[in-house]
Amino acid sequence: MTSPTAARLLDAQVAWVLARLEDDLPSLVAEEVTSLLTVGERLTVGALVDADDVAALIADVLTRVPPSTAASTFTAVLAEVLHAGPPGDEQHTLGDVVSREHVEALTDAALAGTDTLRAALDDLTRSPAVAAMAGRFMARVVSEVVQTNRAMAEKVPGLGSLVSFGAGAAGRVIGATQVDALVGAAAGQGAGFAVRRLNAIVVDTLRDPGTRAAVLEVYGLYADQPMAGLQGAMSLEQAQHLAGLVQDVVIDAAPSEPVLALVRAVAEGFVATYAEHPVSELVADLGVDAESITRHVTPLVSRAVAAARQAGELEELVRARLAPFWESPEVAAVLADLE
Repeated sequence: MTSPTAARLLDAQVAWVLARLEDDLPSLVAEEVTSLLTVGERLTVGALVDADDVAALIADVLTRVPPSTAASTFTAVLAEVLHAGPPGDEQHTLGDVVSREHVEALTDAALAGTDTLRAALDDLTRSPAVAAMAGRFMARVVSEVVQTNRAMAEKVPGLGSLVSFGAGAAGRVIGATQVDALVGAAAGQGAGFAVRRLNAIVVDTLRDPGTRAAVLEVYGLYADQPMAGLQGAMSLEQAQHLAGLVQDVVIDAAPSEPVLALVRAVAEGFVATYAEHPVSELVADLGVDAESITRHVTPLVSRAVAAARQAGELEELVRARLAPFWESPEVAAVLADLE
């Protein structure tokens, strides 16, 4: 049982803490932030953080958060916002989000990797389905060219009959087979060649100096255009369904062993880089200082304290955390000696 003296001291301490929370909360937060950063000047990252613990924490988050109810709610809200577009009368353009300099840098980096792209595309020739699709594509292109040339030739006196005679002769030789079917059969027999030829065309096009100019020109066409929602492309139900599919992919991929292995490698590398450095240096490298931390933390703490006060729970919360000390046998023994 708490002694009368301990009870009075507990009441006094609770009153003192409540007064500080109500009258000096901003300065209290600033003091605590400064104190923590000061301690961080004397402690190294390696002394406080273990790479295995960081990796385990991230792995637990990746396992629990993506399939959570909150994540599903966030995904649905995000789909609604993207579908509706910018709220109110706000107008934003692509140029407000991505600058031309960044587009140029990304374009140059992408076009510099054409050799890697060609190797990856050539590797697709091992897929019979891809090879067959490439064969059909090449057949369609050749067939369209032949048909277009025939239509144009028919407009020229004398040339149209010659082209028609050639096509008719070919038809009599092979029966009723049409030109596009003939081309399709030939392309189908060389589907692997069709894939490689398509790859060469794609890569050569990317290497063409005009490709960079074309990309930047397309960016220029849309850079000043207002960004809109997805209403014109899909319904809200379709947007939500697509967002759900993406969430399903993340749910399966996030806790997979390859992703967790990557997380472990990144955690180990990051901690190893800062292991011998003070925590304050890491905070500074993150671009954060005491003023910015205080500016963001103070409103959050103020709202929490105000909500607890309005609910009549603030004093109870403070008392519940201080009472065990004053009720402990050690404090009772000290007070008994004083009395």
